[in-house]
Amino acid sequence: MQKEWQEYSAIFKELFGLEQSPVGVSLIKGLCPEDKIKKVRICRAILDAAAGKTFKICKENNACFGAGWHLGFHRLDNPKVEQMIKKFVVEGEKLFSSYQALDNLISQMGKVPDNSEAYFELSPLDKSDLKPQLVLFVLNPEQACRLLTLVTFIDGVMPEIKIGGPTCRMAIMYPLLTGKTNLSFYDYTARKLCNVEKDKLVISIVYDNIKAVIESIDKCSAGRAKIEYPQEFREFLQKRLVK
Repeated sequence: MQKEWQEYSAIFKELFGLEQSPVGVSLIKGLCPEDKIKKVRICRAILDAAAGKTFKICKENNACFGAGWHLGFHRLDNPKVEQMIKKFVVEGEKLFSSYQALDNLISQMGKVPDNSEAYFELSPLDKSDLKPQLVLFVLNPEQACRLLTLVTFIDGVMPEIKIGGPTCRMAIMYPLLTGKTNLSFYDYTARKLCNVEKDKLVISIVYDNIKAVIESIDKCSAGRAKIEYPQEFREFLQKRLVK
């Protein structure tokens, strides 16, 4: 028997014409059972999970130093190391005009809990046996527009989108910690390292909110509902055309 989230995956794939699956993400306390020899970049794992693979990522097999901090595997408690990283981001990657600009961004991202004894499981939603805490959608702009419209349809509250930080922080940690829907364009370094297709971005929705999105599909024109023109509105438009 299909799990609830597997059924949701099939609905989203059909509705948006997705070739790949949404990705289920869970943060699990305990030792990572993954082969610790094989290193994994979580920004790459998102794309590969959408294509059908399952990953368990922890501090031992995490391949990205920055992600180790952004995911809570390690603490930046050495001032010299912290300054070295900032120098690389500002002067090496050239992603910020100054150290102050970088500090401004960091101050907006919030704190990350200690996940040194935990791991992240990423898997295609249509194959996962584990109920996810978060669902990631790798989409093009039109598909993203439709999904965000379905999210807003529920209560009219626009998501508090934060897009300026690293992919792992903004696509995974921010929605997990806040429960808020978010959109990530993939940070530019990750886009280049992972060869992300030019028209792809990521929308993250906590799993507890997915059922309401599913229930909106047949009611919202971004889903399957047809746009209708009430009689009085049609008459109003016709009068304007006559004038």
